[in-house]
Amino acid sequence: MLTSDHLTMTDEAVYAERGDYPYAEWDLLRREAPVFWYRPPQFEPFWVLTRHEDIAWVSRNPKIFSSAQRITLETPDAVEMFEAQIEQRAEMFGLTPDRPPALSYMDSPRHRHLRQVLAPCFTPKAIRDLEARFHELAAAYTADFVAILDEEGGADVARHLSGRLPVAAICELVGAPPADWDDIYAWALGATGAADPEYQRDGEDAEATFTRNMTALNTYVTELVQKRMAEIDGTGTDMLSRLVRARIEGEPLAFHEILFTIFNLLVAGIETTRNATTGGIRALLEHPEQLRMLSEDPSLMDGAVEEVLRWTTIAPHFVRTAKQDTEIGGQRIRKGECVVLWYPSANRDETVFDDPYRFDITRDAGAQIAFGGHGEHVCLGAHLARLELRAVLGAILPHLPSLEMVRAPEFRVLHLQLAEIRRLVLRRTDG
Repeated sequence: MLTSDHLTMTDEAVYAERGDYPYAEWDLLRREAPVFWYRPPQFEPFWVLTRHEDIAWVSRNPKIFSSAQRITLETPDAVEMFEAQIEQRAEMFGLTPDRPPALSYMDSPRHRHLRQVLAPCFTPKAIRDLEARFHELAAAYTADFVAILDEEGGADVARHLSGRLPVAAICELVGAPPADWDDIYAWALGATGAADPEYQRDGEDAEATFTRNMTALNTYVTELVQKRMAEIDGTGTDMLSRLVRARIEGEPLAFHEILFTIFNLLVAGIETTRNATTGGIRALLEHPEQLRMLSEDPSLMDGAVEEVLRWTTIAPHFVRTAKQDTEIGGQRIRKGECVVLWYPSANRDETVFDDPYRFDITRDAGAQIAFGGHGEHVCLGAHLARLELRAVLGAILPHLPSLEMVRAPEFRVLHLQLAEIRRLVLRRTDG
């Protein structure tokens, strides 16, 4: 009989030891208990969802499942700290603590209204207008990467290439000046990788490193928002200008809503695409027949991007809370219980993807769930992320056949919220 003792999906150390997600566990759960009541150490019990069908259904039903209570798994200590932060922010901005701080924590109608304000920046047409600019930037960043590689005998994709276009893309959309991009990138890396000694100053632990970088980024975004609010003339088309002049039910957005929307877009918009890009380059190098196929026929790039998104699935999970009693896969879910949507499992579901453990850029991977599933909480920047991946993979593609990995990539999962390849060092095959 399957019990919680068999499972390790909430243990970050196990991810690092494996160098990958716990796919064998999720395969077992999809077969034997696709809706499983899990009592892991250090966490409150929750329902584990592993089938593509169930995860998509929950995502499409926000009237039944809420995002307002929580969206990620947290230990009791982390929940207590988060609730304290919510109360502190509420006091700071004169709000009640139950007012959600950002788009991802909102339910409709507020979520729908705020999303409609942001949507014009992310439509397919808006993204197409950015295409030439992003391909130009990707070419320049790739040239810099290759120059470092040739000068030093090797270069780290994760550090020197993958993050540069996501930073430029989200900063341009937000309206942050280019002179600030390197600082924003450093703060985002330092916050998400605070446990890494590389980002810690002398005498700092992970908490101090996290606080320093988050405070710096928060201060920067606050000043950026205040400046834009003071100078707004109603003509700006960047995202921050849209937020400043937006009205929902006749009322302007609260300062904290603008602040946290921009803050979250900067962090999430950089880290997810950065790691998907690194993972995509790794996948192509580890599957030379697919790399050869793409090199010979670049028209396969759109399919390759979808397969990279399926293969890497950078966001491991999201949490939803039942607003009412319901049923999933024959299991009764009671009001107030949490369901955890494990996206990497959905993207290896053999009922949806033939031979799911084969990396295949020619497959139809359009059903992949790498952007938060379906429904109103699907990632607002999905089209933007695809463009960034196309641009960077297209720019590095001519170089990849002559490159190889120096050592096995360093894989880890941060706070169960973000899969990261910490290092992917490449060198010339003849070097």
